[in-house]
Amino acid sequence: MPPHILVITDDDDNRALLIRLLQSQGQQVAVAVDGQEALELLSRQVFDLILLDLDAADPDMREVETLRQLCQYATVHSIPVAVIADAGNLDLITRCIELGADDYLLKPFNETLLRARVHALLERKAWRDRQRALPEESPRAPADAAAEVAPSAGGLWFALLDALGRAWRDQRRITTELQALETRIAEYSATVEDTALALRQQTITLHAILESLSDAVVVIDREGNLVHANPVAHTLFGDRLLDVTPQATAPALLDTDGVPCATDQLPLAIALRGVEVDSSEFLLASVDPDAVRRIRATARPLRDSNGDIIGSVAIFRDITVSFQMAQALRASEERYTLTVQATGDGVWEWELRTGIMTFSRRWKEMLGFQDQEIGNLPSEWFNRVHPDDRDGLDVRLTAYLRRLITSFEHEYRILHRDGAYRWMRCRGIAIWDADGNAAHIVGSQTDITDRKLAEQRLWYNAFHDSLTGLANRARFMDRLGHVIARARRSASPPYAVLILDLDRFKLINDSLGHLVGDQLLIAIARRLEQSLRPGDTLAHLGGDEFAVLLEDLSEPHAAVNVAERILHLFEEPFHLNEHEVFSSASIGIALSDNLRYHSPSDMLRDADTAMHHAKMEGRARYAVFHPTMHDRARPRLQIEIDLRRGIERNEFFVVYQPIVELSTQRTVGFEALLRWRHPQRGIVTPAEFIAIAEETGLIVPIGQMVLREACRQLSAWKQRHPERTLAMNINLSPRQIADPDLVHRTAALIDEYRLDADALRLEITETAIIEHGDAAGRVLQQLRALGVQICIDDFGTGYSSLSYLHRFPIATIKIDRSFVSQIHRSHENTEIVRSIISLARSLGMAVIAEGTETEEQLLRLRSMSCAYGQGWLFAHALEPAEATAMLDRETE
Repeated sequence: MPPHILVITDDDDNRALLIRLLQSQGQQVAVAVDGQEALELLSRQVFDLILLDLDAADPDMREVETLRQLCQYATVHSIPVAVIADAGNLDLITRCIELGADDYLLKPFNETLLRARVHALLERKAWRDRQRALPEESPRAPADAAAEVAPSAGGLWFALLDALGRAWRDQRRITTELQALETRIAEYSATVEDTALALRQQTITLHAILESLSDAVVVIDREGNLVHANPVAHTLFGDRLLDVTPQATAPALLDTDGVPCATDQLPLAIALRGVEVDSSEFLLASVDPDAVRRIRATARPLRDSNGDIIGSVAIFRDITVSFQMAQALRASEERYTLTVQATGDGVWEWELRTGIMTFSRRWKEMLGFQDQEIGNLPSEWFNRVHPDDRDGLDVRLTAYLRRLITSFEHEYRILHRDGAYRWMRCRGIAIWDADGNAAHIVGSQTDITDRKLAEQRLWYNAFHDSLTGLANRARFMDRLGHVIARARRSASPPYAVLILDLDRFKLINDSLGHLVGDQLLIAIARRLEQSLRPGDTLAHLGGDEFAVLLEDLSEPHAAVNVAERILHLFEEPFHLNEHEVFSSASIGIALSDNLRYHSPSDMLRDADTAMHHAKMEGRARYAVFHPTMHDRARPRLQIEIDLRRGIERNEFFVVYQPIVELSTQRTVGFEALLRWRHPQRGIVTPAEFIAIAEETGLIVPIGQMVLREACRQLSAWKQRHPERTLAMNINLSPRQIADPDLVHRTAALIDEYRLDADALRLEITETAIIEHGDAAGRVLQQLRALGVQICIDDFGTGYSSLSYLHRFPIATIKIDRSFVSQIHRSHENTEIVRSIISLARSLGMAVIAEGTETEEQLLRLRSMSCAYGQGWLFAHALEPAEATAMLDRETE
């Protein structure tokens, strides 16, 4: 009659797989989806085996009481129970075994292994049934005892009493012995139960160990059936796993000559006969000759407590790669010595059995010695190695000789005769004996001192600033990254980053020259170094920006103390090439306690944000970063994003404000003014975005658009009114002045629109001239050479205004509106305006009064002989069509 197996699982895939595997063996299968249904099936039907899927079972099956009921029922009726689970559920498996489960299977399971386990469990059930069928030893029958009483004639009564007395005493003795036996049986049962539990736990541990081994492990029983194979075995042998067992029909192993092994010569079969197999090598057959693997096998018989063989175990190791490397190494040994000798390197040979070490003449010469001055002991080499490098050389060489690594190559310093250490790269190849031990080793040494020095210079240059000698940005970010990583791994003291940006450094650099500017950076670097602790990291990030990394602070506020100390360093002047230079710095601080940083760039960004906040607050001060600073910076970022989109979508346009001749109030030109037609905010004036456009460099493409559109419009008006002389004033930003294509582009536009060059007036502020100094002067001279007129905008508000009137080719001065607006209210302002007009006339320059808004201002400007004006008194900024209509009216 076929065995009946109860499967408990609610997983459709597992249920289908188990039914298919079990029915293919002729077994009948019943399925329960939860504990209640399983107990009901057990009450109605007799089963030979229970398989419980713990991972897919109903949650109630994981409760201790339900598992206890199921295992108790199985124990009473001698039904084996096997649980199925993932390796991650070892605690639950252990609990099931403690409750009485017989075996377990780990998923994913191999079909062959599952069949073998089920077969073994059914055999166990059959054995239990046979044990229960054996007759128990019958107690001694009372009749037999009574028959022993043989009363004598005439004394039957006394004999009977004597027999009864002896029977009573025997009964007392037997009762006492039975009680003692029951006690021993109970103690023995407890011991057996504890032992069984320990064995089950040891089995789980052993199974986990086998699963984690890097070698393939295969176990069979005494009939040659597969009992266990770990995952590496499945990977190594694949669907040919059974072909390495005595059950193989076509063995998968070949001898090293490629001849297939007989089944009885497989390692597991040999061990099953009681013979141990030690490190025998085989080939693993493959259809592809290039895919044949080389295998080293070790096998042992498995014996029970009586010494009888109950199976065997084999360990297989894939040695394909190491075998190929050994072959290649042996093939290259002869070539190696010849090649090394040809290179001029020093050659050495060490006979390991005798300890004799010989060195070539060249090896000795590399250290400054004659041939006879160095003996033939290893100490001649090792004692000369730099103490800091000796351990590394020993470890590397020992690892190679023990075959822990496949090659020997090492770099170290060795003492030259002149007392200096030279860098050497040493290589060696060992010759191995039949037992796999190194017999001797030959090698060479190459002098790599020059290369090492070059590498050190490259490394230094890669991580240090060439001007100041400080760490550069790359080195600073690397160090900060290590500090952040350490803080994330474990609790560590606070740390901080300080960003220092010099205030108005460009003014110093341009006015006193780049040489003085560089000297100032070097002098600041030296002062900063003296004010910091030895463990702090100081870096020059480039330009006029420095960074400080403060580690292991006693408390976060200590970073503020450092910032205050740094600010005090700038109170004293710097004496550079006979120049006394005063400088200051704005400092931004990012503290590790404020935010838990994940990357160096985030912390540097926050310190930079705080530094810009300090500059906005008035320079020469510090600011500690707070997340709200990003909120204040977000609108600026949004404007930058919108600017870029606006350029792409042509949202910028030009309006024109007339410039009039004050004596006639007739239009003589226009100033091209930029406007932004924002899709959400409407018309945006330059005051809201020009600073950001200048900072980001977006002012250059915007300025190019204004220049082209203004030239095009001027050309259109000249064609419409050829009799009129009109000029076009166009503003240039500092960034545009630095644009190397400005002069060429201006000349091209003049030719394209057939303009008179002197009709273009390019306006530049005094600040722009100061920022670019001599470079600005060269650009302005080139523009003037084209015939373009140069106009100083906002005159009187910048630095050293009068000196630039002489140095640069200025044709027109525009008086700033701040002076014009106060001309009728302040005698001082009136005199300033009068002086500017007088100065300009004496230098042959024209004057335009900006911001002329009232008749009174007009009258006063006329009285001072100011030639031109611009302002709301005459007209607001006009759209091109409005400006055209105005010109038309004036011309009628």
